[in-house]
Amino acid sequence: MLQVEGLSKSYGRGARRKCVLDAIHLTVNEGELAGLVGESGSGKSTLARLLMRLEMMDAGTITVAEKGAFYDTLQIVFQNASAALNPSWTVQASLREPLRLMDGNRDAYIREMLGKVGLNEKHLTRLPSELSGGERQRVNLLRSLLMQPKLLICDEIVSSLDRLIQKEIVELLRKLNEEMGMAMLFISHDLKVVQSLCDRLYVMEGGRIVEESVKQDGVWNFSHPYARRLFE
Repeated sequence: MLQVEGLSKSYGRGARRKCVLDAIHLTVNEGELAGLVGESGSGKSTLARLLMRLEMMDAGTITVAEKGAFYDTLQIVFQNASAALNPSWTVQASLREPLRLMDGNRDAYIREMLGKVGLNEKHLTRLPSELSGGERQRVNLLRSLLMQPKLLICDEIVSSLDRLIQKEIVELLRKLNEEMGMAMLFISHDLKVVQSLCDRLYVMEGGRIVEESVKQDGVWNFSHPYARRLFE
């Protein structure tokens, strides 16, 4: 679904120019649960913005196996659930927005999809301020799912939630992967969550991918010293 080759990104000019991503290579296969981990400042969120064409790369290529329009194939859920929602819009208004060009009954489609993320019709009339953190993130997740994407990028989407809600969201993502066959790139610094959810794992350090590992018989094997140290 996604092939990234030699992706690089820097900010600033002259002596102040700083390389944030250095020759990134990354693959997410169809239907795969892939994880990307690294410490804060390693470049994970910058990579997510480049993949979504929200910023321009300096070098490299991003290839998406598009089945139609780009944003019908690739969608993202951001870390800050509150900032991602218009505070003056009801949940229903936020969910209608990506469907504004859709033919047919948009509200019926929204009601049909609510249950997939553990919401119901009573949530539709509420403002973001009237929702819990977990409910806001479920709304953001549903907004992306309405486009029926083939690949979903999750950028630290459980980092601000308590452990119980984190577990519920992770189980929900696993269920959506099974039911919809949707590939995911799950970005996080929570190593336990990533290890439990994902099949393939990329480890970032200082803007570079230093490790790629595939889980075999429930076991991860890491060869790079930084990756071993991180998971130990």
